Parts: sequence; structure tokens; C-alpha cells
Amino acid sequence: MNGRFIRLDLLLTLASGMALSGCGSEETTPPPNPAQVSATSSPTGPGTRTVEAHPAHGDRHTMWVTATAYCSRPEETDDDPFTAAWGDHLVPGEKSIAVSRDLLEIGLTHRTPVWVEVDGEERGPYLVLDKMARRWKDRIDLYYGMDRTAALKWGKRRVRILWKTTSTPDT
Repeated sequence: MNGRFIRLDLLLTLASGMALSGCGSEETTPPPNPAQVSATSSPTGPGTRTVEAHPAHGDRHTMWVTATAYCSRPEETDDDPFTAAWGDHLVPGEKSIAVSRDLLEIGLTHRTPVWVEVDGEERGPYLVLDKMARRWKDRIDLYYGMDRTAALKWGKRRVRILWKTTSTPDT
């Protein structure tokens, strides 16, 4: 297309990504990267789960998930925005994530180290320190402390996560 027409599916994806990506939406937000939006339409969840060998980390589980971002702001959490679901104190600058509750069942439990692959580069480890609302599935939320601008820039992406557990995937 020549850019003059708006695709309704892209517009809806953009709107839901901005509304759900965290760190508020009361201010004007920068437009998300179109590559990030289209990447979220690819498969995520248990059907993408595998085990792979890593030279330094050994066998690790992998899975594609939707990744959003959140901040320690009462508008996004509650009146105690630095206390996570298990009672951990969230510290801005430390790498931590919240996971959807379905991921708890497959080994992403409290304090599990998780690597997040972004554009072929592994970042982490992030510690699982928080849980997301029950409505979310196959999703992680990266913690951005108080950096709302960076969280909005992250937006909503499809990423591959990697972690170690004692069990093997049901494939």
C-alpha cells in the first residue's frame, strides 16, 4: 500500500498495544515500530515451546511469548507499586519480569532466571518477581522501574524466552 490507507487490523493492534503496554497512556505516546506490531501476530504459546542446548547454560526451554512493559506507578499497579505479587521489593534498574499465570505452570516460577531474545540477541537474565492479571496468557511484562519513556518505546513485541527447569516440555 502507498501509506494513505489505514488497515483496520493494524490500527486495532496499535491501539491495544498502546493501551496494554504499560506505563500509562494519558500523555501522547510515540508511534510504535511497525515491525514490533506485525511481529505480535505470529504464533506464541505452548505450541512454540522447544528445548535447545546452549554451550554455557546447557539445555534450556524456549517459547515465543508476547512481551509488554510496565512501571512502578500507582496508575498501573496499586497503591504500593514497588511490591510485587510474591512480596519482593522491585528495584528500578534491576532486571525483572512479571509472567502470565499460565507460564507459572510450565516452570516460570518465582525467581526463575529468564533470558529474553530480542532481534537474535539474548538479554538477561531477568528474574521472575511478579505475576500478571489472570486474563493474560503466553505473556511477560518487563519491569522498567520509573522509566515510562523506555517502557513506551518497548511497546508490545513477540519475543523468544529461554529458561531452565527440572522438567521437560510436553511436546
